[in-house]
Parts: sequence; structure tokens; C-alpha cells
Amino acid sequence: MIDPVTLNLTGAGLLGLATLGFLWYAQRHSPTGRRYGYAAVVASGAMALSYLGMGIAHGAGFETDAIRFVGYTGLWTAICLVVTGVAGAGRYLTSALLAIVLTRLWVTYASWQLEGTIGTVLTLVPFVLLAAGIYLLFGPFMRAASRVSGERRLLYTKLRNLIVLGWIALVVTGMLGEAAALTDDFISQLVAAYVEVIIVVGFGGIVLRSADALTETAASRPLLSLGSGSDADTLEADTETQAESI
Repeated sequence: MIDPVTLNLTGAGLLGLATLGFLWYAQRHSPTGRRYGYAAVVASGAMALSYLGMGIAHGAGFETDAIRFVGYTGLWTAICLVVTGVAGAGRYLTSALLAIVLTRLWVTYASWQLEGTIGTVLTLVPFVLLAAGIYLLFGPFMRAASRVSGERRLLYTKLRNLIVLGWIALVVTGMLGEAAALTDDFISQLVAAYVEVIIVVGFGGIVLRSADALTETAASRPLLSLGSGSDADTLEADTETQAESI
């Protein structure tokens, strides 16, 4: 059996190599499109540093959950910014998705640390937020994506599917490990590492192979932006349409 330190440092090495590969690939894009390509570098780099930190913490005898969730924060923030930009979502949808994803992460972490009634209640919250996030991606975000080009819409669909599958896989992993204690620490960490590598590599591969969609997206919206009323703000557009029909 591989000890946790070796597992985490191996994960850090693999994700570090992926980060360098994504960086090289992103630099092959146009100056405009590579802005979004660098999001894959940030996502992978965040998890590589997280695994490095967990390896060091394990060796020193410290708990590692907080370090993993800091890495998750970097990973999912990068993913959310890309998917909202590609879909052409406005500021309200972008803010809603970021709030749901980041709140779900840290409520999950809190539920692992607390016991009793509070811990039980917090364990249920991520499921509600998961449902809300899936609704956004298949509902309002799909309506927003219907107003952008076919290439961007295809990229959005691929990213949406990866995100939802990743969410579900991580929730199941957490349920079997921390929440229900149905697996030992090594198995939980190994499965989590596998899922996380799939998410990181899948995200980077999908994004960086969509050069035209990235260039078009970057030309209409900066990566580090919550969006605006332009370029398909679905919530505002739907409200206006309903008002006109009354």
C-alpha cells in the first residue's frame, strides 16, 4: 500500500507535468485566445500546489482537508470563469454559479469537521446546492449558450457535462469516505486523486483544443469578468421577454 505522502507527492508531480503541458499548449493559441487557455494552467497548477502541500502536511503530521479545499477553490473558480464566459452568461448568472460552487465546497468541508446536529444539517446543504448548480447549467446557462456561436455552444456543452460528472463523482467519493466512513483513508484519497486528475486533464484538454471558440469568447469578454448585460444575459433577457408578452 502506498503511503499518503508518496501518493500526494506523486499527484503533485503528475499535475505539475500537466500544468507545464497546458502552459506550452496555451502559448500556441492566438494572443487573444490564450487568455482563456491560461485558465487550464491555473486550474492544474492550483491542484498541483494543493497536492504538494498535502504531501508536506502529511509528512509533518498535520490534517490536509483544508489544503485540498483551497486547491478546489482555485480549480473550480477557473472552471466557472471559463464556462460562464463561453456560454455568454451575464453577471447575475456568473455570480450565482460562483456562489453556489464555492459555498458548496466550504460547506462540505465544514460538515466534515463538525459533529452532531449541525454537522448533519451541513451534510445535506451540498446536495441542495448541487441540484441548484445542475439546474443553472442545464437551464439558464443553456439558454444563454443558445445565443452564441455553434463552436462556443459545443464547447459549453462539453464543459457542462464534465463539470456535472465531476461534481457527482466528488460527492460520491466524499459520501463513501468522510461522511459515511465506508472506505479507509487510502482508498478515499486514491479515488479522490483519480477523479481530480480526470477533471483537471479533461478540462484542460477540452478547453485548449477549442482554439476558435476561445478566441471568439476572449474577444467579447475578459476572463476575469463577471459579465455584463451584453452577450446573452439570460435572466435579464427572459424577464424582458415576459414583460413584453404581458
